[in-house]
Amino acid sequence: MTSNVNFSLTQLEYVLAVHRFGHFAKAAESCHVTQPTLSMQIQKLEDELGIVIFDRTKKPIFLSEMGKQVIEQMQTILFEAKKIDSIIKSNRTGAVEGELSVGIIPTVAPYLLPLLLPTMEKKFPALSLKLYELQTHRIIDSLQNDEIDVGILAIPIKTPKIFERSLYFEPYSVLCKKHHELSEYKKVKYTHLKYPDLWLLEEGHCLRNQVIDICSLKQGKNNKRKFQFESGSLETLKNIVDRYGGYTLLPHLATENFGSKSQLIPFERPIPAREIGLIFQREHYKSNFIDSLGNAILEAIPDDLRKLKQKDLDVLDI
Repeated sequence: MTSNVNFSLTQLEYVLAVHRFGHFAKAAESCHVTQPTLSMQIQKLEDELGIVIFDRTKKPIFLSEMGKQVIEQMQTILFEAKKIDSIIKSNRTGAVEGELSVGIIPTVAPYLLPLLLPTMEKKFPALSLKLYELQTHRIIDSLQNDEIDVGILAIPIKTPKIFERSLYFEPYSVLCKKHHELSEYKKVKYTHLKYPDLWLLEEGHCLRNQVIDICSLKQGKNNKRKFQFESGSLETLKNIVDRYGGYTLLPHLATENFGSKSQLIPFERPIPAREIGLIFQREHYKSNFIDSLGNAILEAIPDDLRKLKQKDLDVLDI
């Protein structure tokens, strides 16, 4: 039996844009059309399907109950349609050619990208990258909304319908002011991290949670400190340690440069570490681009990271 349902991919893109922004004007701007055009096409789609997709009585605009039921299928239809274009382009050129949008967490981006970009330019000159520095929850949201193609972050995230590819393990070290109590150790144990002058990243960074676990911080432990500050940047924490004092924990790629008044101390085995990987939607139509990105990352990182064995590490949850 032939279906009477008739719609265009453009109409679905308009619906998803309104769902993403919760606002018709912002959605129209993102789609590079006028608001009347976008509204008319969505209204036409609703009439064709015989349903109301959006509850327009609320601001921001929300999906109706029926809209909630069909929105995921609309996303799937668009996602699958994009595969056709990708297959045609790949077969036409035979090269890794196109655009890949990438979200990368702030504790990885400043250290990995300077290593990665020259490798990408050399190995995949026809692959264009659009890079966004985002916290983990923003990467997941952007991936689910098809705003980015792939994320580089600490895993596992264990999110339904998201595929994870492990790339490398990154161990932690202690950075402290010289003559700090920790500076007397050649290698640090977890039990040594009892001092309250620990500097942390702000809420939202998975690295913060891992540092709290490593240091076994109890709620309220730092309340008596004269200065309480939480940063969005590891570089800020490094500068505070060097110029003022205290200590913090750094992932391996962030340990290359630090101040002359600071001291870096490794951990005893098993060394605390995080697992860095890629996340993307299953059966991604840009899977060959994502594979190319992952291979370039493995080529770009230092040899000592590639040679690390998991049995020597205490790989932390995020």
